[in-house]
Amino acid sequence: MNELSKEKMKQEAIKRMKAMAIIDETIAQFSQSDLVSFSRNGGNFWLTDKMKHLVSEFEEDYQGIVYYAILSNTSIGQMLSVFYVSEDTSTWSDDWQELKDGYQFVYVFNLDNPMFSEFGTIAFQPVFGGLVRTA
Repeated sequence: MNELSKEKMKQEAIKRMKAMAIIDETIAQFSQSDLVSFSRNGGNFWLTDKMKHLVSEFEEDYQGIVYYAILSNTSIGQMLSVFYVSEDTSTWSDDWQELKDGYQFVYVFNLDNPMFSEFGTIAFQPVFGGLVRTA
């Protein structure tokens, strides 16, 4: 992906973060320093080294940029749901409609059982300046 498209995707990600009511400090860290945060129970934390590695591989494989994630504990493992902007701008209007309705198409890493990682749609809601996965 070229730098122009990467910058365009980053600006789109910042707009989405604002629309999802993510706290300004977390948005600024992404905007100024490319720091991606994850939310656990609404609190925002920086990605661990393992998470950064997964995100980097995802971005390279799928030509998009990850801007936020939600960490959830489930009966089938710990899940990291990553929000991303695709290089394919034709999907952006659909992404916006979903965001307005409180759900989004994401990639979910199963951190305990990687073979069960997959794309899917999750529901979320803003809490304490972060996001919580609701379905």
